[in-house]
Amino acid sequence: MKESWKHSIGWRALISLGAGGLMGWPLAWLYEGEAWRGWLAGGFLLALSAFVLLSAWRWAGGGRTLAWMMIVAFGLRLGLGVGLSLALPVWGYPEEPQQAGYLFPDAYHRDGEAFALAQSGERLLFNPGLSLASDQYGGLGLTSAVIYRFLSPDVHRPALVLILGSLFFTLGVPFLWRALHLRLNPRAAVIATWIFILYPDGIFFSASQMREPFLLGLGAVALWGVLAWQEYRRGAVAALTFALAAMLFFATRSALFVTGALALLFWLEYTAGQSGKAWKWLGLAGLVVGALAAALLTWGWFREASVWDQVLTLRGSGRLAALMNDLGDRFRIPVILGYGLAQPVLPAAIADPALPLWKGIVLMRSLGWYSLAPLVVYAAFAAWKEDAAGRKRLVLWAVVMAVAWMGVAALRAGGDMTDNPRYRTLFLPQMALAAGWALDWALAP
Repeated sequence: MKESWKHSIGWRALISLGAGGLMGWPLAWLYEGEAWRGWLAGGFLLALSAFVLLSAWRWAGGGRTLAWMMIVAFGLRLGLGVGLSLALPVWGYPEEPQQAGYLFPDAYHRDGEAFALAQSGERLLFNPGLSLASDQYGGLGLTSAVIYRFLSPDVHRPALVLILGSLFFTLGVPFLWRALHLRLNPRAAVIATWIFILYPDGIFFSASQMREPFLLGLGAVALWGVLAWQEYRRGAVAALTFALAAMLFFATRSALFVTGALALLFWLEYTAGQSGKAWKWLGLAGLVVGALAAALLTWGWFREASVWDQVLTLRGSGRLAALMNDLGDRFRIPVILGYGLAQPVLPAAIADPALPLWKGIVLMRSLGWYSLAPLVVYAAFAAWKEDAAGRKRLVLWAVVMAVAWMGVAALRAGGDMTDNPRYRTLFLPQMALAAGWALDWALAP
């Protein structure tokens, strides 16, 4: 059947070029340098984003609800990222990263080094000797350097990386939407997808030049790959290959943990229920081997980093240090774990004498966490009452993975109000799934 013009590639390309040109024009005036070059650079990435997202929207079935979800997801991250880059030099702290318009020192140093690398003339691709001091994995720094070299060689335009991050996050929305509709009822799927899009920490960490927007979007793509394995085998293989390879490129250790969680889900969905015992034991053996390999690769790093962060946590909280002196070292791990799980602490956010801009940010983040966490806990108990075995299995998997990762993040980063919640958001698709199902279950008549 011949494709209509409305649904053709030409229509999508035309709409994308128009959207890119219109949205790229304001970005052209954000930075010094030639405005036409900034317009072309921003317009190109925005047009590319529009084309990819329109195609993904159509692939996922279209519809007004999904369209608004994707518009909000992309617009929130790009708009907030650009807005904060303008607000921080005026209303932020007198620190170098914030005065340069960056939320995080990591993003500031990595992005600056990427632009310097772009201007250096050094070969970027297939260069074994290339290294970035500010990026332990190199993926995001290298990607940023490529963007700056080919699209913005005249002046540093950090908004270009914000556009790319917003694209990757939003690309995960239609995949998560379809994945959840394969297992949950429509209302639960809609609620969970909105939680994924609107969760404050998810916005906060993906509205900057960080790895989180890439990892979250790719994680949602990979989740669809597992859940759609039987119905859409070729597409699922392509999605898993692309998503997991890209995650390894951007953050190797994080990718290993996500891969392990998805491998467990795959076993539960397609192997554990097999009638033959051989399949069950073969799958279980593969999971054990994979878990041991991941532990060997990450344990040394995790132990050293967590010990140091625990020291920093105790130094940063006199009350917590006094409590530890009273309780003794045998209670160090439980106390640090509980303190880490409470971050960002809501009462502290309300009483914090911070600058108004940062007080508002921390307050919204705290409200988001203290709204989401109870839903995940509720799901852990309510899921046992779910009649559909496949749905129960998926929700319990999501709860176990989310809670286990919350514990890892709490032990890894202690009471750090930035790194601890940032690590935690890696499993935001799982948290959103569990919370969306829980809210739908609680509202059911």
